[in-house]
Amino acid sequence: MRRRQAPEALPSAAFRDDEPVFGDGHQVQEGAAVPVFGDVGRWSGECIGRPANRQPADWEVVFPEEELLVNLQLREAAFAWLNPTHVVLRQACVFLAAEPMALGTAKANCLKLQAIARRGRELSLGRPWGDWDKEDWKLVVADLGAELDPSTMASYISGVRALRRVAPIVSGVGPFDDPWDDLPATQVAAQEQPNEGGEAEAEGLSTPAIPPSTWWALLRAAWTYIHSLAPDIFSWREDFERRSDALPEPRPRAERAEYLRSEDLDVLLDAWLADSEHLVPLLAKDWQGAAAGTPIWKTLSRIITDGRNQDLFTVRRGKPSSRVAARRAAVVKAVEQGRSRTVDGAQARQTLGSPGYRPERPRGASQAQLDEDLRRWLADPVNRIPVRAVDDIHGKAGTPILATLARQLWGPRDAGRSFPCLKANRKRAAMITEAIEAGRVVLVDSSERSRAGWRSLPVPCPQAVTVDRSDGTSGPWRTEITQGELDDELRMLRAACYIFIAALSMMRDSEVQEIERNPLVTYFGSPALASRKTKLDPARPELFWWISEPVAEAVAVAEALSWHPTHLFATLEPPRKGTRPRRSDGRPRKVGRNGITPADEIDFFIERINTTHARLGLGEIPAAHVRPHMFRKTMSQIAAREPDSEIALGLQLKHAARRAMANRTTQAYGKMDHQWAKEFDQELEHAAARKLVGLLRARRDGESVAVGPGAARLHAGLDKVIETMNGDPQLRAQIADERAEAALLAAEFPDLHLGTVNHCMFDLPQAECQNQLPEDQRGQGPLIGACEPARCRNSVVTSSHAPIWIAEEEDLMAMSKERRMAPARREAVLIRLEDVQRITSALRNEGGTV
Repeated sequence: MRRRQAPEALPSAAFRDDEPVFGDGHQVQEGAAVPVFGDVGRWSGECIGRPANRQPADWEVVFPEEELLVNLQLREAAFAWLNPTHVVLRQACVFLAAEPMALGTAKANCLKLQAIARRGRELSLGRPWGDWDKEDWKLVVADLGAELDPSTMASYISGVRALRRVAPIVSGVGPFDDPWDDLPATQVAAQEQPNEGGEAEAEGLSTPAIPPSTWWALLRAAWTYIHSLAPDIFSWREDFERRSDALPEPRPRAERAEYLRSEDLDVLLDAWLADSEHLVPLLAKDWQGAAAGTPIWKTLSRIITDGRNQDLFTVRRGKPSSRVAARRAAVVKAVEQGRSRTVDGAQARQTLGSPGYRPERPRGASQAQLDEDLRRWLADPVNRIPVRAVDDIHGKAGTPILATLARQLWGPRDAGRSFPCLKANRKRAAMITEAIEAGRVVLVDSSERSRAGWRSLPVPCPQAVTVDRSDGTSGPWRTEITQGELDDELRMLRAACYIFIAALSMMRDSEVQEIERNPLVTYFGSPALASRKTKLDPARPELFWWISEPVAEAVAVAEALSWHPTHLFATLEPPRKGTRPRRSDGRPRKVGRNGITPADEIDFFIERINTTHARLGLGEIPAAHVRPHMFRKTMSQIAAREPDSEIALGLQLKHAARRAMANRTTQAYGKMDHQWAKEFDQELEHAAARKLVGLLRARRDGESVAVGPGAARLHAGLDKVIETMNGDPQLRAQIADERAEAALLAAEFPDLHLGTVNHCMFDLPQAECQNQLPEDQRGQGPLIGACEPARCRNSVVTSSHAPIWIAEEEDLMAMSKERRMAPARREAVLIRLEDVQRITSALRNEGGTV
């Protein structure tokens, strides 16, 4: 009623105040309220549908109400961005792309331009930005950019250019030249802040990959929660819900008073003043410190509210609030219009017949009902009396904490009125004492109780899953849990599902959060996940992402966790009963909505794992900056190593089809960084070492396991590993452990490359394949196509290669007998046959399988 009025907006020469912000280019939901250009404070995008990964505050464009000119300019620019085909733009020769700008981009541009306007005033440019020249724009943006990273500075440049494109219709601005001469924004930012863009940005994609050590530890922890711990968490949630449902209904036991809110009191005052027959009572003479002619405020308050409130006009702490001041002003205005009567202060109530003060009060529960509640609660053997662990200001150690017990009995809503009855009634006190003497207690620390109250009381977890820990012990991952800890575990499970799905499906954050119930489908014969694509696509089409069985399990867990009727990812608690969906100012509430804040969830998950990893039997997650968009980049690098990966990645990443379902962005996603390149090199080394385990065991039995120019080096290395294992008692006890053998072999043969025809123990000085390369290109690795396995001193051939060599020997012998072969060709065949027979003869002499 008496909120602060918004300042009167400046008129626009381009757009009418009643024009809808979201015009023909938008898919407006039926029946939704559409903001209009004349709304000076904010434009909400709820009418076009809010993506699940956006909070309500993120889906509205906000304008500065205290700066009228900037407010008008930003509204005109934002309206043009959101309605690019508007007739006014065509008449002004402003031709934009037909697709409206994304609401999030328009919001970001407005925020950037507001910051630029503020910085211009701070730099004392002395004129509005409509009068700025190129150097002014460059000065202000450069000054802002000095505090920002290059990518953020580039967004400020993009905001200025977005304003420039619609400048002809913006009041007080008009056309102006590009301050940076049309150079790319990223290039301008890089020039302002050189050597800060990073390697990935220089290659065309600024998104970094998650380090391998963090990636594997994070996925392992998420999978542990999804696959192993989820059943326990769901079981505990059901148990706590059962306990909550067992609480007695509050209203049948204690009727609650409907107190008048401030808005209700204002309505009553307006209705009373609207009746011209109602007269304001004034003091006929001085009374109790009030001067004659003063309204009798408390009596008037009781008259208006029928005795339910006497403080409608009360001034507290010597200064009236804005609401009280407005009420008094309305009454004084009625007095000035002659609507008053004078009465004696002492006789005011009798003279006016005003009601007495009768505030609404709740009626408490009956004594019999309280007895029955306590008796029923004690009948459950799981319930225990909370007692003090140590002495505190309220009682001695071992005495019951009645306030906490009352919350367990009646819930937070009725505990305040009922807990004094626990102490005052001897019968109930005796029941509590009897339970304590029987040992049905739970010790509660006073500091913990003050922090979390009744939610901190632990409940035993006898059926928790057993985990194996790094110290060699095993045991349940939890022995007891509180309501507060369960809330944390539910959040951990939700975060684990999000991390696992986003990481292994390569979906965008918006696509993950748009997953609805029953999303698992079969797409072209393979399991897939259905969701909606929102980026750069107002139609939000339903698309499909192929997934593996573990991802399907994570989806099923997320679906079981979510209370939301449609979406899988939502706040942990549904809206409370009686909670209105919107606030008093018309904006939607955040309680019980779909969507989460993934950055907070990921940080929470990693922090909690690193705090509890020893108890959970997990490894610590190395510190790294992890965000949702980095999952796509990291998984793309891993998948890019597979055959035909570029086309597959283009399909899975949902990139625009330009060249066989993939484009340059797909290539940038799949490009390997140095950390992952090293990771894959290590994997190849360990794979090669595992291949050598069989040769090591045969060598231990005295066999000659290889032939070829490098066989002596291979035998010497295997003998060295055998000697190392025999000389160390601990290693000798692990002879049957393939992992221990593989680790030693990987250290002994770090440059071993496995091949189909031979194995290469790459050593640059002895590598025949490097002789034809320029000096600066040597040493990067063996050239498989230029290998001379019968001559190179790095080459070894084992019995597993024998079939290929024997087959080639037979082919060459058949070719050498061909009568029509040219002499030069026959000589080349015979030379090659001699090299091959050098290997096959050695294989036969060493007992190789031929």
